[in-house]
Amino acid sequence: MTEIQPQQPNGTETQLPLVSYVIATYNRREDVAEALQSIVEQSYPNKEIIVVSNATDGTAELFCEGRRFDDDAVTFLDLEGRMGPPKARNIGYREASGDILVTIDDDAVFRDPSATERMVDTFDAHPDAGVLAFQSRDYYTDEVVRQEIPDPPIGSSTPVDEPYETTFFIGVGNAIRRSVLEAAGKYPEAFVYGFEEMDLSLRVLDAGYSIRYVPSIVVGHKESAAGRTPDQASLANQLENRLRILARNLPWHHAAVSAVGWSAYTLARGGFKPVADAFESVFEAREEFLAERNVLGEETVERIRSMGGMVGWWYGPDPRRFLEDEVGLQRLRW
Repeated sequence: MTEIQPQQPNGTETQLPLVSYVIATYNRREDVAEALQSIVEQSYPNKEIIVVSNATDGTAELFCEGRRFDDDAVTFLDLEGRMGPPKARNIGYREASGDILVTIDDDAVFRDPSATERMVDTFDAHPDAGVLAFQSRDYYTDEVVRQEIPDPPIGSSTPVDEPYETTFFIGVGNAIRRSVLEAAGKYPEAFVYGFEEMDLSLRVLDAGYSIRYVPSIVVGHKESAAGRTPDQASLANQLENRLRILARNLPWHHAAVSAVGWSAYTLARGGFKPVADAFESVFEAREEFLAERNVLGEETVERIRSMGGMVGWWYGPDPRRFLEDEVGLQRLRW
């Protein structure tokens, strides 16, 4: 049985903020066990782990009495029915008690046992930072996965091994202050998979906080490049989520221009069907997400534009980025 250092009623640990790790998992028993072990081995003493699962592969057995992750500091929520990562993470956040909420994918691991201390220290040093984005490296080769790292400000020569402010974070590994999540709102649960972090990023920025990329906090990610070649259903889902982001957050003139651009991109990749399916789904759910519409302030729009997250009325990567580095057009896939 793994023993996690518990929260202490007395002593130095009481001076440290509680850090809550939230992992959503589905049928990746061995992967999530390795992810959890990398959290258990974190040297930071005041932590808890929340696992939200609807797995059918025996993942629950890892948390049974006397088994590997049977510990008072670990909460395992075994839920029925499929759900997307956004809903699962929201459930985990509600269960968590920490001041800092940390998420990594269930097929990712921390490379360094001192990563949690770096999160706490970075938040202390940057009180305006609402979210920290971690560096993603290939689990097997340890090479930086550039398309899983948010972009620096446009025109910046900042390399990916130095910290910088950015306009979004990616779900493979991040930390958010609880107070910021309460101010910006939860993940959009209608997003089954993909771009939910983009939606939350916009609301974090609009709440007046920054998003900071911290390369000294590294996760090794197992996801293969083959998994990023979507079929038509995935393309439809991606476009649907993009359209939801536009309708929920952007002024209508920005939303219209961006919808045309992203639809053309999807049409080029997958033909007419995923575009038609996405618009049909958005139309059917229009009352739901229009009720949640909260338009970004003009100051936030200008802030994103100045950093290269928008061009004119287009919400998407600045075309100049396609020439900046090896990521190129792969940016359009996120």
